[in-house]
Amino acid sequence: MKKSINRIAFFNFLSILLLQGISLISAPLFSRLLSTDGYGNLASFTTWAGIAATVLSLQTNATIVNARVKFPEEEQPAYQSAAMAISLLSFGIGALIIAAFAGPISRGLKMERWLIGLLLIQAFGTFGVNFLNSKFTYEFKADKNMLLSVFIAVASLGVALVFVLNSPQEQRYLGRIMGNVLVYGAVGLAGCIWILYKGKTFYSRHYWKFCLFLGVPLVFQNLAYSILGSSDILMLKQMAGASESGIYSLAYTLSGIMFTIFNALNNSWVPFFFDDMKQDRNRQAARQGEHFLELYAVLSVGFVLLVREVYHVYAEEEFWPGLELIPVFTASYFANMLCTFPVNFELFHQKTGAVAAATVAAALVNLVLNYVFIRLYGMVGAAVATLLSHGLQVTIHQIYCRRFLGKGRYPFSLAAEVKYTAFFGIGVLLFYVGKDAWYLRWPLGALLGLWELGRIWKRKSLL
Repeated sequence: MKKSINRIAFFNFLSILLLQGISLISAPLFSRLLSTDGYGNLASFTTWAGIAATVLSLQTNATIVNARVKFPEEEQPAYQSAAMAISLLSFGIGALIIAAFAGPISRGLKMERWLIGLLLIQAFGTFGVNFLNSKFTYEFKADKNMLLSVFIAVASLGVALVFVLNSPQEQRYLGRIMGNVLVYGAVGLAGCIWILYKGKTFYSRHYWKFCLFLGVPLVFQNLAYSILGSSDILMLKQMAGASESGIYSLAYTLSGIMFTIFNALNNSWVPFFFDDMKQDRNRQAARQGEHFLELYAVLSVGFVLLVREVYHVYAEEEFWPGLELIPVFTASYFANMLCTFPVNFELFHQKTGAVAAATVAAALVNLVLNYVFIRLYGMVGAAVATLLSHGLQVTIHQIYCRRFLGKGRYPFSLAAEVKYTAFFGIGVLLFYVGKDAWYLRWPLGALLGLWELGRIWKRKSLL
């Protein structure tokens, strides 16, 4: 078990190092090439494409893990093919509806009609890539996930640079969009054909019923997550302008390193968590969950201790006002990480409706808070609104799992979660009160890293 999870975690983290290396180079490069307005327009397009992918896919990829528990191994290709077919049909219907109302949609999004077409291609490609990611994750094929992710990152960067460097300044953001659209569209289409060819199943009443029962509630769950993660950017652009949205987005992008790390850890842990729960190994699940929590808390604190100086190198001076928001973004990701324990417990018990309800409630609160706080405090208000909404989301999930669904059986320690949350809070405090004390923050970050490496070495396992 340790060898397997270490191997998976190794490939996930190697993927992070490669992808974030590319991202760290490309984000400041594009921020300089695109300006704050262009970066804001790019962020808006990417956000809407993600929302379209969430809704039109019907979240069939999210059911792959449950299908591995429900159906025998030999049925997995057929199930995945049938699930892919549902999404294809949904995308086809969605594209027809969007085409019929292209004018009002274009005006509402402040986006030209031809960009709506590109947005749909990006959405389909994103779904296709996510489907492959889910397949490889839950089949314990982290090496294939890594190769797929690195290829997409390198190819989209290369294609985008060709377009950007051959476009006038005011249209350069379109070049970055084209890089994503062409690469994601091509890979998503190839993945779709491959899944259908392997499974050779388009319609199966049994598979479709299972898939739609689990997937449709997750549309609302993931749409609500999109609102939680993106409504601030969209509303900032509408209420404060593309420039402020661009400043906010670049700081959010750098903070996204912590979300990528969370995904790598989560993808390493969740398949084993489902297996442990299936085999009634609650203690094993709880132990690995606490290791996950500890490691992510240390990495989060290290990040906020070091990020101030990194951001001054990372971004042009016109983007520096976003620096003070980075600990708030990181705190939102930390809250998101705390959600993974109750959410995956709920998903194991196939309570996708409960998962969706909690996230939708938090998203609706986020919309209201964004509207109020952005009017009062601008981008600071947007960041705080998102953090408060994630805090509400964690609270709802914790109460449901500890008091109702998992009463007496929920394996994760509340005391550990409180302890590591307080530890992270101290790190955030040091970011603000030690603003100029880099000579204290950097050595402390290094010591924390060495301490955590010692802990990993002692247990001979990352998680």
